[in-house]
Amino acid sequence: NIGFTPSGDILLGGGGGSGNTGVKNKLALFKLKIPEKTIEKLTETILSGEEDRPTCIAFHNEENIFSCGINSSEEKIIIGENNNCRIFKYSNEKYVMSYFFQNKKMTAFSQDGKLLATGGTDSKLTVLNYPSLRVAFPPVNFNKQEIYDLDFDPTGNQARYELLNDQIIIIHYIIIISVNTLKILSTKKGECFHEIEKPVFRKSSRCQFRACRFGKGISARFFYTVVNMTSESRTFIVKWDAVTFERISTKVIGKRRITAFTISDNGKFLGFGASDHSIGICDSQTLKVLLHVPKVHGFPPTTIAFSHDSTLFVSGSADNTVHILQLPENFNPGTVNIIFTFL
Repeated sequence: NIGFTPSGDILLGGGGGSGNTGVKNKLALFKLKIPEKTIEKLTETILSGEEDRPTCIAFHNEENIFSCGINSSEEKIIIGENNNCRIFKYSNEKYVMSYFFQNKKMTAFSQDGKLLATGGTDSKLTVLNYPSLRVAFPPVNFNKQEIYDLDFDPTGNQARYELLNDQIIIIHYIIIISVNTLKILSTKKGECFHEIEKPVFRKSSRCQFRACRFGKGISARFFYTVVNMTSESRTFIVKWDAVTFERISTKVIGKRRITAFTISDNGKFLGFGASDHSIGICDSQTLKVLLHVPKVHGFPPTTIAFSHDSTLFVSGSADNTVHILQLPENFNPGTVNIIFTFL
């Protein structure tokens, strides 16, 4: 998995998973030196070989902490002790694990860092106050469906306003998807403002939700969902109004399932990785594909990220490679610049 720290360094998490694969499970922090096209390793932590590789890295915007998913050993999972949501403190010298939770795979911090959302194979969304880690509202059940993705409203532009003791209270949203369900909840009480069951574009076509993101910057009024057809004949990105919840536009992105999805901090770009081992970038306003790079990895990309200044696009895969692309000011044919690839 890949994540950029608030200062712009890049954290990589990966490995061979549980068992004797010969590839160690690690968390490693790097400084990117773009002019020299090199990287400098700042620190590295080798994790237990009995546990799974790290996934779903999410950074706190103000403190040097991040959350990630690391499945416990098979023995602990069998007895119901899968402490797979971990919170780490970090510096350029070391990582220190400070908390863990059970049965959580997806994690995300709110923009102000006061909330931590977790979800996963237990089919429950849990939102915690940070740093107390007290439950903000009762867990929300997704009826035995694994939670695939979740995201906080980053700006408050989608927020609802309520009066409490003559004071205006801003209530932010969180969006969550499972294979067949999308919910948008209040972060105050967990109230469901909008829900979609079973994404359908044609009655004869079976579709599944795969990913979701709120817009940022110029796209702050919107949110986006990825919908894959189960037949793998098409995959879509759907743009929604985050205030009225109306569908604005739907765009066919390709014939292979999208396996990873993200949005740039300036809100201009939607990044994706696909099951044909390719990566691409769409315009967030028109959903037009601006860039498509085929066969970047030996396996489908599992993680992608934009740098905070939206000039770099990074992808990683189960083939244990990471690719870093420098984005052009204008997207024209042949403008892609792969800075470097490393293992």
